[in-house]
Order: sequence, then C-alpha cells, then structure tokens
Amino acid sequence: MISMLDRDMSGTLGFNEFKELWAVVNGWKQHFVSFDSDGSGTVDRQELEKALMTMGFRLSPQAVTAITKRYSTQGKIAFDDYIACCVKLRALTECFRRRDTTQQGFVNFHYDDFIQCVMSI
Repeated sequence: MISMLDRDMSGTLGFNEFKELWAVVNGWKQHFVSFDSDGSGTVDRQELEKALMTMGFRLSPQAVTAITKRYSTQGKIAFDDYIACCVKLRALTECFRRRDTTQQGFVNFHYDDFIQCVMSI
C-alpha cells in the first residue's frame, strides 16, 4: 500500500501521502460495505464483479473469477483481502495505462519491462 502512493520512492509516506492513502482506504471501505449486500463482512464473486464495475474496471467473467479465486476463502472475500485486491488492481492498471499511450486497451511489453512492472507492485 505504501508503494502505491509513495510518490518520491522513499519507501515511506509523508503526511500528505498518508492523508491520501487514508482517504483511498476509507473510500474502499465504504465501497466494500455498500456491496456487502447480506452484511456478512465479506463479498462474493457477484458482489465483487458489481463493485469492480462501479470502480470502472471492465473485466471479463473469467478475469473476475480468477481474482475471486486469488483473494477469497471458500468463495468469500474479507475486507483486508478486498483492500489487497484493490491495491493490486490499481497498481497494475496504472502500470498498464502508462504504456497504453493511445488508450485503446492494448500494449506491447518486452519481457524485461513486464517483469519490472509486476515486481514494482
């Protein structure tokens, strides 16, 4: 989470970076609660798909299923895993967008560039 907002790459968050992180996490918390339709403290695959769509992620059903398998326990995603999922999706999306200069949804990666992108997350 720190690396997501560590703009100066110092490995720490300054006060303004921390305030931004706090706002992002609180937003995700409100978002999580609004999609936890049964009040269980978890979201299932369908709830996650709706949540991701409202955040602007246009993902295939197969991608949502893969994300659910990665972050769920018995098909349910707890809040901390939801946050981890959001952090990863945000970082991957930012990495992708930096390379998608035409905003067409396609990029070409060299292997080394791909590894640097993924390992920086």
